[in-house]
Amino acid sequence: MTLPILIVGAGIAGLTLALELASRNIPTRVIERAPILKDIGAGLQLPPNASRILDRHPGIAEALDAVSTQPEALRFIDGRTGSSIARMPLGEAALTRWGAPYRVIHRASLQRVLLEAVQGAGIHVKPRTELIGLSDGAGGLTAQVRIDDQMEIMEAAAIVGADGLHSNVRQLIAPDSHPRYTGHTAWRAIIDTRSLPSAPRVVETGLWLGPQAHLVHYPISGGEHLNMVAITRGGENDTDPEALKQAFASWCPQAKALVHRARDWKPWPLFERDGRGLWGHGRVTLLGDAAHAMLPHLAQGAAQAIEDAGVLAAKLAGNPGNPGLALRYYEHDRRSRAVAVQAQSRRNGQIYQLSRPASLARNTVLRVSGANRLMARVDWLYAADAL
Repeated sequence: MTLPILIVGAGIAGLTLALELASRNIPTRVIERAPILKDIGAGLQLPPNASRILDRHPGIAEALDAVSTQPEALRFIDGRTGSSIARMPLGEAALTRWGAPYRVIHRASLQRVLLEAVQGAGIHVKPRTELIGLSDGAGGLTAQVRIDDQMEIMEAAAIVGADGLHSNVRQLIAPDSHPRYTGHTAWRAIIDTRSLPSAPRVVETGLWLGPQAHLVHYPISGGEHLNMVAITRGGENDTDPEALKQAFASWCPQAKALVHRARDWKPWPLFERDGRGLWGHGRVTLLGDAAHAMLPHLAQGAAQAIEDAGVLAAKLAGNPGNPGLALRYYEHDRRSRAVAVQAQSRRNGQIYQLSRPASLARNTVLRVSGANRLMARVDWLYAADAL
């Protein structure tokens, strides 16, 4: 390819794709409409299927290990009683079973690691640059972009929309396509662990299960902070923190204390994009949330975007003379995986928020499963090598 691949969006999806393309000597440009590295989104999880792809790049594993935590286990907890239901080992057990680490990390830290690696590969990331139009015809593929207040035309071999849920690229190729509100809201907050009356001694991810809501927390920033995510049901505009506290009013004192201790809850209405729909046409395609935004109940949003990036880069490298064909191969290979992960994420949300008596049966199944069976249930997800 003599023309570059134009990546729209410098989030995790776009930066991972830029890194993957650079490792294959494919020319790349990255544009981002916002200033880069806005410190939003709090923490995220990097399961082994994502770490496996990132760690292939020189220096990335060491950089990630310096700013992330590897929890020793995922602990299921009854939100009504506060009692432990089951424990799935992670840490060394994850590395042994799935061949790559299970990390938790602040989103901005991951983005910073990726940005530094991309810049080290000689790729310039251009902020405050917005895609406003594209043309894919006999005369070539061009993008119309606005840089601050000036207009510019960019030529490209292909355009990849890695610009999130409300993707500009998607609106240009499928203007009637809109994300679907799922009836759930994710409330996110970070707690300074020094403020906790008794900081957790064991580095674990906690998953509290309860009626109509569930709560997830895990350590980030080397254990200095606890990342909190509370999932509730309600309308898209239910953003009153009192409604959040009410959702946990019947929970055990330990869970309520965690919810009340976090002072700055930020609501994120949760949307989905059906992965069975259009991903692209011609020499344009979509990546990550722009293609298949999913619920966070399987902690796979970032991981699936990273898998997308690895597969797309491999397809472009394998078809250098026909980028349009490479995009269709990528979409074909990734669609069934993304749809399966979306479906399991939905099921998990239903299972986590069961009321009695169904919740008692769920807890019993978790208790009797044992560590090996719990791990086996996610082998299809964590052991998979997208490349």
